[in-house]
Formats: sequence, structure tokens, C-alpha cells
Amino acid sequence: MTSAGAILISILTLNIWGLPGKLTVLKNDRIQGICKELKRAAADPEGWDAVMLQEVWLKEDRRTLSQCGYRQSVDLNAKMKLVDSGLMFLSKHRLKNARRLTYPRIPIAPGVAEEGEALVRKSANSVEMVHPEAGPIVLANTHLVSYYAQGEKDKYQSTRRSQFRKFANWIKKLAQEKPVIVGGDWNFGSKNQALWSEKNHLFSDFVVSKESEKETTLSSENSFQEEDQDRVDHVFASSHFESIQGQLAMHEPIEAQGKLVNLSDHFGWSETFSLPRR
Repeated sequence: MTSAGAILISILTLNIWGLPGKLTVLKNDRIQGICKELKRAAADPEGWDAVMLQEVWLKEDRRTLSQCGYRQSVDLNAKMKLVDSGLMFLSKHRLKNARRLTYPRIPIAPGVAEEGEALVRKSANSVEMVHPEAGPIVLANTHLVSYYAQGEKDKYQSTRRSQFRKFANWIKKLAQEKPVIVGGDWNFGSKNQALWSEKNHLFSDFVVSKESEKETTLSSENSFQEEDQDRVDHVFASSHFESIQGQLAMHEPIEAQGKLVNLSDHFGWSETFSLPRR
């Protein structure tokens, strides 16, 4: 996507809620709905240049989504595991230099197995997207440990902080001087003041739209959510970029088996940035 004086880069992040079996609802219908939207965007010159996906746990779902119109996909999940990181990239442009950071495994303890965190391998993935005009842009996608409250206490806060620090240091070392866009489901937002201050410190010069402060991707308007929650799905860009616009995406409901439902329990979030022409 281009404009008169700059190159526009548009990125989507989406947690697809792709849990196996009866742990989720209407998954096949929802994935087909997501695929339809991806095909539309891939065919649109102003559609997302790249897509960061989380919770694509199952191999068959990753195969389906890799065939939804985008030229390239990167899937670093272990082929022989039932579930692994659940992360995936789609791109209109060539992808190269795919890398993975796997966070330390969470020890199995009372309640942990039921929550699933000890069964999956929370991770971060990075790729270089070779844009035909902008050149290489580093993309980084992560899904941090989820929020499981016991009363008012978030028992994984320290684990999430550790993962986030590892992610930030890893991607900044990989990207060095290259333009970089980070995103994914971080499982925290501005209401988590301790981690948000870490974000402001670790990514102090990164830019994002003003719209991102006003919207949540965990919305009471979603058929799978009962109330508004902190926005946990993010896309930020290094200071090479200027922010143009941010907006909800993948938020329109579909009809599935006689019900009107959303595509996931998260809305997607899209950010558009500009880069000066080289």
C-alpha cells in the first residue's frame, strides 16, 4: 500500500480462539469465516500486508489458514505435537529469516494443567517481511501467559513479566537497526499498570495510534464476552514509522448453525503505519 509521500504498512493481529475439541465452540465455522475475511484482505491492495495470529493450536487449522489468499505463511510449531506455540504469520510479501523464542515451561502445579498453560509452549516468533518498496521489516508476534485470577490476584503476573522482558530484549537484539513491528496477544493492557510501565520502558520509542487508547479487543459487544475488559491485543512500531490509524478488525458477526456469533472471543486489531520512501 502506498501514498504520495510515504509507504503505508498495515498489520493485523488476531487471537483466533482455536482450542481443540469441546474447549471452544463453533470453531470450524469461525475459521471459515476468518478465512473469508483473509481472502478479501489479501485481494485488496489496501488490505493488511501481514497478519499475526495466535491460538492456532491445531495443525489442520494452520493448514487451512495458510491457504486463505496470502502469498506466504510461516508456521514454526512442532509438527509432531498436538499443541505447541499456536503462533503463525501470513504475508502478501516474501518472508525470510524466521526465528523462534520459546519461553521456559510453566511447571505443572494444582490448577495449571486444567488451565492448559503447562501443556502448550508459549513463545515468540519473528520474521523479516521483504516489502517491495520499503525493504526488510522485522515482524514479531507473541502470546504471553494468560490471566487466571484467584480473587483479585493474578497468579501469572511475574511469569508474564518475565516472558515480556525476554521478548522485548530478544526482538530488539534481532532487529538491531531495521524497522520492526511487534504485536500479538500480550494478555495485559494499560489497566495493568505495572506491566504497562514496563512496556513504556522497553519499547519507549515505539509508536501506536491514538485509537488504540479508546478501543478494547475484549468487548461486551462480542458474542463470547460478557463485559468489556482490558485490551490485550497490540501492534506497535519502531520509531522508523509514523502511526496513521488503528481500528478494530474481524469484529463483524457471522451466522453459524443458526446462531449469530463472532469470529473469535477476541476482536482483531489493525494498525496502519507509514515509512518514508527510501
